[in-house]
Amino acid sequence: MDADNLISPQGVEGAGEMEPAITTPRDDETDSDAGSTTELFKTSRASRLHGISCCQIFSLLIAFLMLVLSIAMMSGCYQLTIYAFLKPQLVISEGSNAYKLWKETPVPMLLKFHVFNVTNPEEVKDGWNPIVTELGPYVWREYHKKENITFHPNETVTYYQRRWWVWDQEESGTNSPNDTIVILNVIPVTVAWMTRNHIYAFIIDALFNKLDEKLFINTTVGKILFDGVEDPVLDWLQKEVFPVNDSTNILGSGGIAEFDKFAWFYKRNMSLEYDGLFNMKTGTNNLSDLGLIDWWNKEHGTSFYQPPCNQIVGSAGEIFPPNQQKDKLVFFSSDLCMSATLFYKEETQFANVSGKRYWGTNHTFANSSMVPGNECYCVNDVCAPTGLLNAESCRMGAPAFLSFPHFLHADPFLLDSVDGLSPNETEHAFNIDIIPELGVPMNVNARLQINLRLLPLKNFRLLRNVPDMYFPTLWFEIKAQMTPELAHHAGTATFILRSPFTNVAIWCFLLILAIIIVAVVVIRMRRGYNAVAQGD
Repeated sequence: MDADNLISPQGVEGAGEMEPAITTPRDDETDSDAGSTTELFKTSRASRLHGISCCQIFSLLIAFLMLVLSIAMMSGCYQLTIYAFLKPQLVISEGSNAYKLWKETPVPMLLKFHVFNVTNPEEVKDGWNPIVTELGPYVWREYHKKENITFHPNETVTYYQRRWWVWDQEESGTNSPNDTIVILNVIPVTVAWMTRNHIYAFIIDALFNKLDEKLFINTTVGKILFDGVEDPVLDWLQKEVFPVNDSTNILGSGGIAEFDKFAWFYKRNMSLEYDGLFNMKTGTNNLSDLGLIDWWNKEHGTSFYQPPCNQIVGSAGEIFPPNQQKDKLVFFSSDLCMSATLFYKEETQFANVSGKRYWGTNHTFANSSMVPGNECYCVNDVCAPTGLLNAESCRMGAPAFLSFPHFLHADPFLLDSVDGLSPNETEHAFNIDIIPELGVPMNVNARLQINLRLLPLKNFRLLRNVPDMYFPTLWFEIKAQMTPELAHHAGTATFILRSPFTNVAIWCFLLILAIIIVAVVVIRMRRGYNAVAQGD
């Protein structure tokens, strides 16, 4: 093919069909597009001049909330605000810090016994005052664990409390549970008391004589406290009476049928049900209800005393509602079978944490001569002197009367009937130190004495000439002290709750942060406005 054909008109036409067509916009289309771009620019500028982004709106809301919160804190709502943050950890609910501490007590506890050894038992039989010497301390470590825990929709929790004790030789020093003592025999004193007005009293007297029952026994500390002391009368009842008869006959109580031996803590070690079934408020709805007992053994009142003394009120005993007031502290004790009241004594401090001390006074176990209305603590028409609690109905009919050690705060005549006692507040007072803002005990010294009513009874030769008195047998102390780690955490929490510096610092921080957020939003808005204005 020659060169002329390559550049022929036909060839040029063919090549043109292979290339894309180029169109030139019309004048009216160009004007329309330019107008659209201008309108879009104006709309964007107006939006930037007059609109606020979602991020800026959110920031302003946060700043407003911080401002309101800072004003509320300076207006007296500081503690309420802090409690709102602490509440999830203070209430008793699964997973909270309070629940872990409550379920299995981490605070080391000691149970200390002091036993009164009788040095003149033969003279006491003839009516002389007993002479006692205090032996001890005999110390066991005490452990608590809540079991069978059930939470209820009404913001309460039901549980049993298992307690157990382990001998602590180090704390006991040279004392041993094998130490021998002479002590008043509880069994004949109890049986005689229960049958003193019964027609069959002479039969019991003959039984005492036949079995050679003793008014005083020589035994060991371990036996009288935990292991159990064998007794001929108790053996006879177990073999001859209880297998064929209802134990509520002449003895008037069924509880004694469960024991083949006697000890003050017999069958209590590791028992799940001895302390009873508790129902406690968790504080979920209201922190002022935290730790308060709702019922015990499915009853709101006990059968041990007459109303209103039988009412089950106050704390369940281990935690208390936050913000405790100064006047008094009320708690229910299954050992006392009642709700006891401690009264404010003084400010106290432990491990740099300050608290309030509540203690037992002459009003804690007062009779009606000191506190009108307390005659409801009388049992079967037997009213205790002031300073004593009649625990007869709570202790299976035994004439047990509880007091503070060495008859502290009790009627002075009680000391006149026994030689060897010398009460003092430092060693014998019952007190609990509470961190009021948290309702947490930081130091506990729960001290009680067990006394037996010794009464001359003409129908019983064993007791015919004994003195009329309240015979001290032993006293014990439950001692617990907050660990340094818990004290550190409690100290931090109370510092935040109490410190005015913390209040002001948080207030200033929230206020300054709110101002900074507002300032940043305003500055960004002004920059946007200036940028648009320069674009014009």
